[in-house]
Amino acid sequence: MAIPRLLRPSVLLRRNALYKGLFGGSRGWLAVGAVIWGRKFVKRTFGRNEEIIATEKLTKGQFLRIDAIRPPSRRELRASRRVR
Repeated sequence: MAIPRLLRPSVLLRRNALYKGLFGGSRGWLAVGAVIWGRKFVKRTFGRNEEIIATEKLTKGQFLRIDAIRPPSRRELRASRRVR
């Protein structure tokens, strides 16, 4: 059985960091909050970004097919480096 959202450790850490650290003045909890929110900020800033390839409106009777391009294997990467 899953833990209720409000009792998850990550939620409790964030809540304590906010109330005890930012509003309460505890430097320890402020440091915990800086680590938690800093990690989230770095991940959002330097993480993968979506690339929009095309946008089109579909009319009645049209359909949409989305395929993922498989990344090349190590063997294929080595072969492409030799060709260059």
